[in-house]
Amino acid sequence: MTLKTLWSDADTGKAVTCHTAPSEQTVAILDQTIWGSRATRYRILGVSKKLARLRDPRYFVLSEKGRELCVFVLDYCHKNLMGQSCGAWHFVMASTVTDRQNEGLAGILIEHIRDYCLETVGSPGFGFAYVEESTVFSLKLSEQIGYAVDAEIPLTLFSRLFPRPDREVSALREDELEAVTGQLQTLYQDHELDDFRATLKPEEFMCIRDENGVVAGAQAELLNWSVQSMPGLTGVLLLKVLPHVPGLNRFLNLRNLRIVRFGNILMPEGAEAAFFEVLETALAKHDAKVGLIMLDARSPMLTRLREKGQLGVLSGALKGSAKLHIDVVGMDDAMLERLSKQPLLVSAGDVF
Repeated sequence: MTLKTLWSDADTGKAVTCHTAPSEQTVAILDQTIWGSRATRYRILGVSKKLARLRDPRYFVLSEKGRELCVFVLDYCHKNLMGQSCGAWHFVMASTVTDRQNEGLAGILIEHIRDYCLETVGSPGFGFAYVEESTVFSLKLSEQIGYAVDAEIPLTLFSRLFPRPDREVSALREDELEAVTGQLQTLYQDHELDDFRATLKPEEFMCIRDENGVVAGAQAELLNWSVQSMPGLTGVLLLKVLPHVPGLNRFLNLRNLRIVRFGNILMPEGAEAAFFEVLETALAKHDAKVGLIMLDARSPMLTRLREKGQLGVLSGALKGSAKLHIDVVGMDDAMLERLSKQPLLVSAGDVF
C-alpha cells in the first residue's frame, strides 16, 4: 500500500514513494542482495519472513518509470531512555539494483527519508542503525547538525556441534510474563533503551525454572543465511574445505546456515549453568549449531557471559563487532550524557 509520494520528477520519470507493505519488486530486490562488505558476506534466505517481524515498517522506494531501483526499509518503535518512552526509527536495510549502483540513487532517497523521519519520530526521539565497525552511516536526524552516539556491539557466537535439549527447558507461560519482564528490568537497570514489555514473546522465550519460578532464559529467533564469503583461513576452511569432508559437511552448511539469535537475555548471578542449558536447548529446537548474542561491549552481562560460559568450538569463527549508531532529536544534556555513557540494549525486536 502506497502511503504517500514524497517526490517526483516528470522529466526523468523518477519518484520517491513511501509504503506500509513491500511490493513484489521490493521483496525481489532484497532477496537477491548480498549483505556485508569488508568481512563476512551473505544472503538472507526467506526475506519475506524477516519483513513480517517488523513492528511498524515503512518501505521507501526510488523508482524510475515504474521500475524500483533503490529500497530502504525502516521500522518504527519505542525505547525507554531515563524512564521516558522515545520514538525511534530503526534503519533496517537498504539495497540498490545491481545494474544501477554507483549512480547516487541512495543519496537521493535518503534526503527524503530524513525529512519524513524528522516529521514523524517525535521529540525526544532518534534514528538508529547497526552497521559494520568501519562503515560511516548517518541519517543526520539531529537538530544539532548530526549529533550522534556510537556503541560497540561485539558479535558473540555460542556453538554446539551436537546440541542436546534439556527436558527442563520450555517456553515461557503467559502467567509468567509480568514476573520475567520485571526480572529483566532489574537485571538491566543500569542499561538504556530497554523495550522488554513490547518485545518479550512467550512463545519464543525459552526458560528453565526452579521451585520459585523462572531462573534463566533467552528469546530465540532463527536467522537463515547463505554465506557467500568469509575472511581469513577460517573462511577458507568453512567455505572451501568443510563441504568436501565426508562426515563433517552435514554438520555445518554455510550455504544454508541456521543461526539462532538470542535476545532478552536473562542470566542472573549464579544462574549461568542453567542459562547455557537454555541456549543449547534452543539450538537443538531450531536444528542449528550456532547462536548469536549481541550485547554492548560495556555491559557487565557480556563480561560475565564470556567468563562463566563455554561458548563452543566455533565461537572464534566470527570475530568483530557491529556499531550501534544513533542520531538524536530533541534530547537534553542529561539524556545525551546517559545515552553516551551507559551500556545500551540491543532489542530482541530489532530485525537483522
